[in-house]
Amino acid sequence: MNTVPRGGSSRRGRRPCRPSILYLVVLVTACGGAATATPASSPTATGSDPAGSPAPKPPRWPGTAVLAVIKLAGADGEIAKAGKDFMTAANSNDLRLMWGAADGLIPVVQDLVSSVDPLERFNKTAELAGYLRKAYPLLIEGATLLRDSITAGDATGVEEGSRKLAEGLNAYAPARAILSDLVTEALLQQRILNL
Repeated sequence: MNTVPRGGSSRRGRRPCRPSILYLVVLVTACGGAATATPASSPTATGSDPAGSPAPKPPRWPGTAVLAVIKLAGADGEIAKAGKDFMTAANSNDLRLMWGAADGLIPVVQDLVSSVDPLERFNKTAELAGYLRKAYPLLIEGATLLRDSITAGDATGVEEGSRKLAEGLNAYAPARAILSDLVTEALLQQRILNL
């Protein structure tokens, strides 16, 4: 019999940032990322170089940076889907789809904003944080203006919200490329932290 602990959430509910390694690698790769896994038979994967001496261990990341990168990678697919939905809606003049994509994107990005702080404090992820600091406010502002303008029937607001949202998606593109490069290492770091 499954019961919920007194805190109101199950143990599983408190650990939303522990998706499987395979799932995230597939997710990032399918979303256009360049993440690659190290083959199990490579010298790096076995912990030694071809000469037989042990390979140096990668420097440890702060746990908060590891969790932030994994969380951001998990949400990357939602942002990519919203971008595709906006393009489809714009091409077909489907305001209902546009409204839904904007409304769905807002809470996703708002939830990610707090994950940028740990990235700024770690050199390896600071560049990613810089791109996200620019992109996230534009995404939130553009999606909010677009959704609210569609609701109000404000054509000028729809146009401005669409422009700002497109600007945010363009600002997010370099962050996405960096994120896809970092996610495999973040997953390795998560394994190191859990040992």
